[in-house]
Amino acid sequence: MTSSPPAAGLTRQRGSFYMALFRALLAGLYLAAEAGLNPAGPGGAGWAVIALFVLYSGGLLAGHASPLVRQSRLWVLFLDLTFLLSLIFFGVTWQGVTLAALFYGFLVLESWAQQEAREVILIATALALVAYAARTHGGRAAFAVTVESVLFLLVVAGLLAFLVSDERYLAERRIAAIANRSGGASIPATVTSMRDALEELCRWFRCSHALLAFWDERYDHFCLCRYPPPGGAPELEESREWSVFRGERLDLAANDVTAETGTEAAPYDLHPHLIKKFEIHNALGCGLSFEGQLVGRLLLINRPSPFRPPMLKRLQQVAPSFARLVRHVTIILEVEQAAYERERSRVAQDFHDGPLQSVISFQMRVHTIAKLLERDPAKAAAELDQLQEIARRQVADMRTFVNAMRPVETNTSSLAAAARRLVDDFQKESNVPVTFVSGPEPIRLPGKIGVDILQIIREALHNIYKHAEATHVQFSLEQNDKQLVIAVNDNGRGFRFGGKYTLEELEQLRLGPNSIKQRMRALGGEMSLDSQPGTGTSLRMKIPLY
Repeated sequence: MTSSPPAAGLTRQRGSFYMALFRALLAGLYLAAEAGLNPAGPGGAGWAVIALFVLYSGGLLAGHASPLVRQSRLWVLFLDLTFLLSLIFFGVTWQGVTLAALFYGFLVLESWAQQEAREVILIATALALVAYAARTHGGRAAFAVTVESVLFLLVVAGLLAFLVSDERYLAERRIAAIANRSGGASIPATVTSMRDALEELCRWFRCSHALLAFWDERYDHFCLCRYPPPGGAPELEESREWSVFRGERLDLAANDVTAETGTEAAPYDLHPHLIKKFEIHNALGCGLSFEGQLVGRLLLINRPSPFRPPMLKRLQQVAPSFARLVRHVTIILEVEQAAYERERSRVAQDFHDGPLQSVISFQMRVHTIAKLLERDPAKAAAELDQLQEIARRQVADMRTFVNAMRPVETNTSSLAAAARRLVDDFQKESNVPVTFVSGPEPIRLPGKIGVDILQIIREALHNIYKHAEATHVQFSLEQNDKQLVIAVNDNGRGFRFGGKYTLEELEQLRLGPNSIKQRMRALGGEMSLDSQPGTGTSLRMKIPLY
């Protein structure tokens, strides 16, 4: 079931209270009408039905907010319809007929508010049959067993059975809706959807816990989402511990797992660690597959009453919805892993081109000085002075390299303020002045987009410091309509190639900074690079703000 804000939950509680209050009022009116306005009385069976209806209505009014009542809405509707039919058969006064009409209106309102349009149609059909039976009844106080009345009871019994069994259809539909809404969502939002779907399973199968485990062995990812969540809030637990959910026989319906596990009587795989950790007494589970590949396992545990074999088929019918949720999360994790690997490659390349080369140069100079100390001490002293300058530059390069590895801070009032801090850091490290231009209005972006944009800005400034040998940089940041425009110009050496290129052309020719191109592609932005060797470079980027 989807989570709702507190105001919506309070509205539903008030609605349940008003429904229970109206039901109790109807019960009191029935009692008053038959006791005070019907001298002959409804008879022994009639009095029994009215008394049970009064007790039933009072109990629901007293416990309208209890979880048991909220989880048994279909059974409450079933009993309401049963009492309506019984009161029509055993109450024959015009007051009883009027109250029956009110009761029917109440049932339509109840089914519309708590269930779906199918139940409203069902109640309307039952009313038509009730009217037909009343006409067949002929106004007699005693129920007459006729062909028409037997047929009527058979039809109503079938409708009531359909009403109760319809809980399965509604649960399946709600779980499918939860899975469908997760398309394109982030991992936290998808985990919340998983939790909601697991909650639906717990209510449907009347079990204490629901566990959804999934894995991706290529990256050694093993995750678990469970209901109820251990900390109160839905979360994805990543640990190699959850590898124990794997197996070759994942489908099971077992009512004594302690006795069956590890024996020939247990045609399923359920690791003893799971039984001990979650204190499993009985369990129902199935494997999750996506496009023929096993991706996870769904496990319901500790039901007060035994799990029956047909329940396994019901669980397997909703398994594809959970498989879609799992696949969505694993795709995001795969993208993040690929980005992580690309970032590692970039860091390794930067380290090789920067600090490592400085260390190699330092080592060569030390070796040269060691040889000069004996032959030419004066020249060795001059080499030592140069070595000190190399060491100073090396420390500066290492500081720049370490700062570039730190996460971008985005907890500022606007994107412009965060970009301004990056520019200030660049000026302190490089001693290159920067002209910073930004619009008057603060630019606020979602966290992930803001991080990517700041990474692009930092990478552009780092490339200028590392390669351009510029003496001045101009940086501008502005928001036009629904796009962000960033421009970075320097008067340095420029790239080895000359000309103006778009993002597509740079990718085809394999020119320009790779990390900036990758981030711009991920953001769906446009980019142009104008390089004039010996004169400078102009980088202009446009990023859509959806």
